[in-house]
Order: sequence, then C-alpha cells, then structure tokens
Amino acid sequence: MQPVLQQDHDALAQQLQQAIRRIQGVNDASVVLDENGAISEIHLVSSVARRPKQIVRDTESLLSARFGIRVDYRKISLVQLDPEGRPGGWRLRFISAAPHPQNSRAVQVVLQTEDGRHEGVASFSSSSDTENEAGIRAAADATLYAVQEATDHIVPLSVEETRLIAVDGPSICLAVVRAETSHGEEKLTGTCLVQQSLFEAASKATLDAINRRLPVWIARATGDGSRGRPAR
Repeated sequence: MQPVLQQDHDALAQQLQQAIRRIQGVNDASVVLDENGAISEIHLVSSVARRPKQIVRDTESLLSARFGIRVDYRKISLVQLDPEGRPGGWRLRFISAAPHPQNSRAVQVVLQTEDGRHEGVASFSSSSDTENEAGIRAAADATLYAVQEATDHIVPLSVEETRLIAVDGPSICLAVVRAETSHGEEKLTGTCLVQQSLFEAASKATLDAINRRLPVWIARATGDGSRGRPAR
C-alpha cells in the first residue's frame, strides 16, 4: 500500500475528528493515522453523562457507517471529565430493595443507570421473618446480580460476607465483596446505617463496597483487551 500524502493524511484525520466530536457526550477527539492512512489510535474526552462502552460503540458505528472504516475498539482510549474538568466515573444508582412481589422468600433489587433499570433477584431459605441475616445476604446477592447485568459482567463479583453490627442508635450493615479482576482478587467492604429496612441497608452497603472501583474496572475493560472486558 502506498503511503498517503501528508495533506490528504491531515485532511482525513481532521474529517474523522470532526465527525466523532458530534457523538453525544464527546467533548474532544484526536485521531492518529499511520503512514498508510489507517487509524492507529483514537483518543476521546467525554463527559460522565454516558457509559464509556456506549461512546466507544458509537464511535465504531459512526466510522463504519459513514466512512466504511472498521476499527478495533482497543485502539480507542477515553477519558471522562465531570463538569468541572475532573476525571469522572460511572456509577449505579440505588432504586429499591424489597421482598419480591411474587415470592416472599426472595429479595428484588432495582438499580438505575443511563441505560435504564436493572434488576437482581436472590432467594433465601429461612422460615423466620424476612428481614433476618439470610435476607440480608440475599439482598447483597441480588444487588450484585443487578450490577452484573448493568455492567455486562465485566468483573466476576460475589458476596464474601454480610453482617449486622449492633451499636448505640441505628445498627450498621456490613458487606464484604470479592472481585476477580484481571489484575488479581480484590476484597472490598461497604457499610450502611439501617434506617428504612435491612434489605435496603444491605443493598446500599454492597454498592458502597464497589462503587468507587466500578469506574476503574470499566476503564480497564474499555481501554484494553484484558480478561473481564464488557461483552461485545
């Protein structure tokens, strides 16, 4: 293949950058071409309003549909900044954790992302009151099921332990989560005061354990080809 003339090379890069900058959530874009005019790198700066995977997929689709260019998503790197220009991250928002409407021995957890709502359900075998230790563990399990659905299982997650800690005033729910990442195992802890229900406290404690790590896992999965990347 003959090398592309520099003026054509620069014009193509500029054209691609202008098109990519029109994608929702993209604030800036830089396209690096090799001497043959093929894309070797794409660098994006976006807001935190959309998930990184969505922006990367939109970039791939745009290049394919408008320019007939197929690009490996691993060539696309993305940095997200909040409205004040600081690095941002994607988080899940808690909606509810309650007994399943059709099964009194199961907990249903609902989480929200910009993609919509994601549900997780886990059952427990205890025959006592639903708000007990077995129910707390089920609420934590259901929370991780919802997280896995929302994040396309980028990192295997499991509940290591849940515990209700009695203190003066409201009790505290503790959740310990194990994450099997491409960089090794991580054990994360989260807590939440019991104010409304034990199910809600267990779910929020589980989210507290992982929310600060989610942006890191998503960035790794989107930006490199490591194990645990989002399903495609």
